Amino acid sequence: MFSGLDQHEVKKLAALNLLRQADTPRDQVLGEFARLASTVMGVSGCFVTIFDPQYQYIKYSKNIPFPAHRMPVDATLCKHSVYNCESVICPDTRQDARFMNHPLTQSGAVIFYAASPLKTRDNFVLGTLCVTEQHPVAPSPQDIDTFLHIASLASAYLEAWYSVGQIDALTGLPNRQNLFNELEKLAHSQRDERYALIAVDCIAIPKLYELTRYLGVAAVETMLRNLSALLRVRLDLALSIPLYAFATGRFAVLINANDAISLIEKAERMPPTLANISGDIELQLHTHTGYALFHPSTSNGNEVFRHVISALHEAIRQGVPVKAFDPVLDSKRNEDFKLLYDISDAIKASDQLYLMYQPKISLHTGETIGAEALLRWEHPTRGNIPPSTIVRLVEGTTLMMDITQWVIRETIRQTKIWRDRGIHLPVSINVTVSDFSVAGFSDSLEKQVLEAGLACEDFRIECLETDKVLESDTAVIELDILKAKGFLILLDDFGAGYSNINYLRRLPFDIIKLDRSLISQITTDEASLVIVRNVIVMLKELDYEVLAEGVEDKATARILKKFGCDEVQGFYFSRPLRAEKIPQWMGRTHLLDGI
Repeated sequence: MFSGLDQHEVKKLAALNLLRQADTPRDQVLGEFARLASTVMGVSGCFVTIFDPQYQYIKYSKNIPFPAHRMPVDATLCKHSVYNCESVICPDTRQDARFMNHPLTQSGAVIFYAASPLKTRDNFVLGTLCVTEQHPVAPSPQDIDTFLHIASLASAYLEAWYSVGQIDALTGLPNRQNLFNELEKLAHSQRDERYALIAVDCIAIPKLYELTRYLGVAAVETMLRNLSALLRVRLDLALSIPLYAFATGRFAVLINANDAISLIEKAERMPPTLANISGDIELQLHTHTGYALFHPSTSNGNEVFRHVISALHEAIRQGVPVKAFDPVLDSKRNEDFKLLYDISDAIKASDQLYLMYQPKISLHTGETIGAEALLRWEHPTRGNIPPSTIVRLVEGTTLMMDITQWVIRETIRQTKIWRDRGIHLPVSINVTVSDFSVAGFSDSLEKQVLEAGLACEDFRIECLETDKVLESDTAVIELDILKAKGFLILLDDFGAGYSNINYLRRLPFDIIKLDRSLISQITTDEASLVIVRNVIVMLKELDYEVLAEGVEDKATARILKKFGCDEVQGFYFSRPLRAEKIPQWMGRTHLLDGI
């Protein structure tokens, strides 16, 4: 699907990057294998190595004076075992052309030398297990077999350590837990220099599910493996820099901040990835990158990771290729998240949520013929929270339904109070598609209304998120049932954004509510005037009642009345009122004077 590294090479690089890093518990176990092998062979020295294409790394050594923890491959004793993927038993290195010129041989530190490659089941060499002595040794065939068996057990241990809990099974890359381990090691290192954690999202999960549906699991898994290889190539990552797979289609790089600059610049210029679906059809996949800079000595690994995810999601939300962590924006998101918990408490409290009622005026008679119930929230410490903030926070969560049910209960309670005082005022309740999509919503609402001694005709249902209603068969059915039971159904925000006329054909609306954005400029803009006039004419010819919201001046109300609009609501007539103000309002007359 993509051009890039071979899958085997990707896994090999990932394994070596992971194994060459320090891991005290793992290296202690490797040391136990080495000491056991030296005991079996009757020698005093032993060591364990890990190799990458450039260097040998000493993971454990005993009685061997290595000049450095890391050394170039060509300068090692073990290169022959690694390159040939075979064991080496050398009774006397001084007599062997491969080793006689090596510094350890010439110093007398290593005269007897035996090495066995540590390799995976598919013969991918990770390193070596070696034993040594400072004089010649002639081990027996049985000793050699035992030594080789111990080396195979060490190989199996390394492969198991690598596979269990340390790598992503699909890509073969170090996984999220491994990344956290590295962040923790950095924190303990007390290093003063800054580091950068960079996260890259290569494919959105919904798109991934869509591709799985059309291509099948095997093809998508191949694509994800190739994505990791392609990302390494496009970022031009050095072999020494691990690439972590911390989630499906998401990768991370942990690097010194000075070296991160070029990676971030490459991420900003990264072209779309073309995934071949079938034949000549290719799908463009755009990457998004988030990054955070931090000092290991003063940072918590989990918090650093959270910062990076925050930046990544902000890049996705804004549709930009790269986004740095923004503490101000992150703080706002955190406050919003806390508000989400506070909303749950507010629903249960008795003194935070309340309703305001905005009167609806008939442009034919001047009477108040209804009111819209509007949710308000007086937060105990943050004061009044705007309704738009409430909706933004709870949409897509179960709290949306909890809030709707609270509004329904409170509206029914208040309507019953007014009815007992002789006030007949139909009230509109805003209901979202998540409410309609629950089978039995209409029956439950009718039951609550009838138990209060009221009628379904006393309430109007304002349908929000109308575009999503058509995506739910249950929602369409529930709307039809509500209409049949006698509830009046309103289409809310008609004219805001893209309004599909198909709504009018498929959903049982009685009243169409024109959005304030549609009518706000009819007194100053000729095009807006023409649009509103024709929309009202069309809706009236389709036999709908037309309600305009956001009417804030007499001139707008006069134009709407002239065009045949049936109802209006807005600040010109009345701001939303407390429930106790409604009886006084209902006594007002001459609301259309001068219009």
